[in-house]
Amino acid sequence: MIKMNHIGYRIKLFTFTLTSFLMFESGKSQGFHNNLLKIYIEKKVVVNEFTLTTSDEMLNELFQNAGVSKIKKWLPTAKESYSYGNIYLSRYYIINFSKPDKKLDDLVTSFLELDNIRVVEHIPITTINDVPNDEYWQQLYGLRQIYAENAFTLWDYENGEIPGFIPNDEVVVGIVDLGLMWDHPDLIDNIWRNIGEDADGDGDVIEYIDNEWVFDPGDTNSIDDDGDGFIDNFLGYNVALEHNDPHPRQNLIMDHGTLVAGCVSAMTNNEIGVSSVGWSVKLMGISCGQDPPSISHPYEGLLAAAQMGADVINMSFGSTSWIESNQVLINFINEEFGCVLVASSGNSGVQEPNYPASYDNVISVTATGPNNHFDCWPNFHETVDISAPGSDIWTTTPFTTMDQDMYEPATGTSFSSPIVAGAVALLKTVFPDGDSKFLESLILNTASPIDDMNGDCDGQSLEGMLGEGQLNIYDALTMQPPMEVYASDIYVDSPGGLAIPGDTNEIIISLVNLTGSVPIEDVVLQLSTNDSTITIINDEHIIGTVVPSGNDFQADFLIESDEMTSFGDIPFSININASVSGNFPSGLEFDSYVDQIEIRVPFGFEQDGYPIEDIAVKSEPLFTNLYGNSFSQIYFNTDSIIIGKWISGFDVLGFPFDAGSNITTTLSSGDLDGDGDGELIFGTGNGSLYALNKDGTLYMEFVQIDSIVGYPVLYDIDGTNTLDIIFISLNDTVSTIHVINHNGEYVNGFPISFNGKFNHGSSVADLNLDGMPEIITSSNEGMVVAINSAGELIPGFPLTLSSDISTSSTIANIDIDDELEIIIGATDGNLYIFNHDGSSFQTFLSGGAICSGLSIADLDQDGLMEIVFNTNDNLLHAWEPESQMELDGWPVSIHNQSITEPIIVDINNDLMLEVISATIIGDIYITKHDGSSFENFPFLSDDSIQYTPAIGDLDGDSDYEIIVGTKNNLKVIDILDDAGAQYSWSVFRGNTHRNGFYDTAQSYLNNRVSEIAFEFKLGKNYPNPFNPSTRINFTIPNKMNVSVVIYDIMGRRVKTLIDRLLIQGNHNIAWHGNDQYGSNVSSGIYFYELRGEDFGQTRKMLLIK
Repeated sequence: MIKMNHIGYRIKLFTFTLTSFLMFESGKSQGFHNNLLKIYIEKKVVVNEFTLTTSDEMLNELFQNAGVSKIKKWLPTAKESYSYGNIYLSRYYIINFSKPDKKLDDLVTSFLELDNIRVVEHIPITTINDVPNDEYWQQLYGLRQIYAENAFTLWDYENGEIPGFIPNDEVVVGIVDLGLMWDHPDLIDNIWRNIGEDADGDGDVIEYIDNEWVFDPGDTNSIDDDGDGFIDNFLGYNVALEHNDPHPRQNLIMDHGTLVAGCVSAMTNNEIGVSSVGWSVKLMGISCGQDPPSISHPYEGLLAAAQMGADVINMSFGSTSWIESNQVLINFINEEFGCVLVASSGNSGVQEPNYPASYDNVISVTATGPNNHFDCWPNFHETVDISAPGSDIWTTTPFTTMDQDMYEPATGTSFSSPIVAGAVALLKTVFPDGDSKFLESLILNTASPIDDMNGDCDGQSLEGMLGEGQLNIYDALTMQPPMEVYASDIYVDSPGGLAIPGDTNEIIISLVNLTGSVPIEDVVLQLSTNDSTITIINDEHIIGTVVPSGNDFQADFLIESDEMTSFGDIPFSININASVSGNFPSGLEFDSYVDQIEIRVPFGFEQDGYPIEDIAVKSEPLFTNLYGNSFSQIYFNTDSIIIGKWISGFDVLGFPFDAGSNITTTLSSGDLDGDGDGELIFGTGNGSLYALNKDGTLYMEFVQIDSIVGYPVLYDIDGTNTLDIIFISLNDTVSTIHVINHNGEYVNGFPISFNGKFNHGSSVADLNLDGMPEIITSSNEGMVVAINSAGELIPGFPLTLSSDISTSSTIANIDIDDELEIIIGATDGNLYIFNHDGSSFQTFLSGGAICSGLSIADLDQDGLMEIVFNTNDNLLHAWEPESQMELDGWPVSIHNQSITEPIIVDINNDLMLEVISATIIGDIYITKHDGSSFENFPFLSDDSIQYTPAIGDLDGDSDYEIIVGTKNNLKVIDILDDAGAQYSWSVFRGNTHRNGFYDTAQSYLNNRVSEIAFEFKLGKNYPNPFNPSTRINFTIPNKMNVSVVIYDIMGRRVKTLIDRLLIQGNHNIAWHGNDQYGSNVSSGIYFYELRGEDFGQTRKMLLIK
């Protein structure tokens, strides 16, 4: 438990008297009560207020030693359920001590040492914001200054329209203060009547008997008839004396509440007294003190006003001390009851906060004088929200006989605050369904700037210290109020919660008229989409009721899609037409609203238990099976946490795992020690490399000082038949390659360091076929290194490119000559291919910067490998080094940039491979071998995808699931076709060991050749006619030497395209219209001939220029 004992958390409770803003000689607050403390006692402790004891013996002992004379709940009407966070308002108690004690701080310390005391606060003496009236100003100038005269013209009150009146309802302002003379002739008709206490059912709770107003005898029954926690609270309450009458009676010193009430809602247009901005809004009196100018129970009164139903609460009192419990109470009232709270900023003439005005969720009001002038006697501070007239404000005052003055001018922020409270209440009568934030925003956003906002007081700048300006009630009423509606949820009425392509689905959209937005009515919603595969059967929904500020509403639509509709989140638009809702006078009208919001409706099939929402995936998801049973798992990380999930989204035993530092690598997995169970390997920003057991326990932690980058690679480097771990660490200028065995010991020759940023990770393979592997890695700056298992550079390395390197290297035998090649992508758009000895093999200029990993596959099944990658011009490439051409139908536009490595699998068991790529805007493309789109793709989403998806059969139903990590969630997309099983580049870096090696010996043709019967066949070239290139397809029944030769019409040899040993199967070769010397040939008829062993066939083609 954290104990806090400083002012503001302690929490020193500062007592309130009605003089907190009274200007004494010193201009200071009156300090704290010396015989009171407020303490928070934990819920488990039972408190007996009568015996002054609790169930905590140590607390009882302290009570006895300290001379506690009284224990009382601070907020006796607070229900046990009233809480803000984990703070329960009913657990605050006021502790009275029998004698004033100058050493209360010592008692604070003693209380805080007890386990069951969470908070201790001094109680400040709080005063009202009033000053002696020194000057007299023209009556009611303030109403003209806030444009109330203009506002009143909106009502035709000569013909019965009354400002502040709502049919069958009312707006109530709670006057939390000292006394309220509710029978004042200029207030009586505007006094709130609590009809909930009308026991005799005559429609009123007061009667005029013997020339005076009294409580209705038929209603006085000492019963809480309305269940609000107060007995016979007909017009309000006196929380200080705990009785039901807030009237000051004969104590005219308690005049402050009556003065304040007249500023809020003195009866207007009644031929007597003063006018008010509230005109006819209702007044609830909450008296909070006994000995003026002290106000002893201000926050008890605040809660009482909220519980009795006040819409607006005025607080013309304050203290210079921030108290946590008071802020908690205010937050609770604002959130639970929706009250608008208004308070005066104080009269000390200083730049300092005053409370409650400076608390959050309170409108803080400072004062202006005539001619919109700030006279520097009120407080000014950055927490001030608005100003209103506060000098010489004529208002109602208590009296005992009719020959006494019933009105007097008053000066102080105590009287600017209720003017704003009355304006808020008047606004509430016009927008009865507007919430507190809406009303506050209208009041503040329409305030009129005054010149003194750029002035100063004795050299102290007023810039930013007077809030938004001076109250302008006319503009607040007439400004077109803001409307903001958004869709909070999309529900599809289907078993999986997703719309199914080829089906008819009901779409239910939950919308919210946001907190602070205008109430609306006559709402018409129309649904549309630009997707041509979707038909909206029922495209309109009408809301027949008022939608208040902050309220939800729903609209349902019926849509029909065809079988080719894309999976994912399909964009739709909702056009909104709505009218402003309110209780409008005849002089007030508003424009209707026309708006459009964008939504996305989910289509397709997702796994049960997914997506995992509200989580940012920070690396490639890993699909693996650490347990070796029938179901695989998904592992991914977010910041420092590793999360493991099974089928249906269940947590893997032992996960999540917290590494305590940001995880900075992709996850790898493998059986490090050969015991049959897999381990999970990753690195962190603080230099730790972790290996976890399948149950999330620590297998190993290896610590070095630099941040680990890229991804760990698993490979048997030292020839011990167990996996070693290769990883790279990086500081500002130096990169280090580490190789450790499964026991956490360095392999001989390592670590080895290089200058530069080698943050792409490594690839590992036996480059030179000597039986020992090499490690290949590259730097951002263009250096490529190849290191043998002893930690030595091999001959021919390092290489230095003329461009920055943008990808990890990939290793494969792409020309079927038994030797491996190194493939690297660069930012200059070149694909560089090197032989195992570092010599250049080929270079391909793609046209855009290469921005993804490099994957390998034989997409067209001709026995020749293609390199598949993305470029920053939004293209997905499939380039065949042997023919030096992209495959027919490639490159493919994916309409946005992809930085993820293409994943290649036979996704539908058609014996052909498909390519999966994801874009940074969240779309997922599946492209067939011929460049066409896979059915129902792209998968559309607006969740950014930065990391390569994974794929596998998560639920054991023999079809694939695509696992996608985004900035917002982890998705699992179910593909309903049977999954193909051929070897392919099906995971980031080719395998879960992340070694970046593609074994062509396991490719589809080599793996499945015995299952397919081939024959000699020479296919038609395509295109034909052509210019400048064409492709020639042919099939051979077994491994043999084959030649393909081009002849002209005279039978002369033009060029030999191929003459070498080829494997059994389909093959494809390109001719670029040139001869054996590289010169372009002329237009005309040419022949191409296929020869192999006992077979020969010739076809004709036409070159046109």
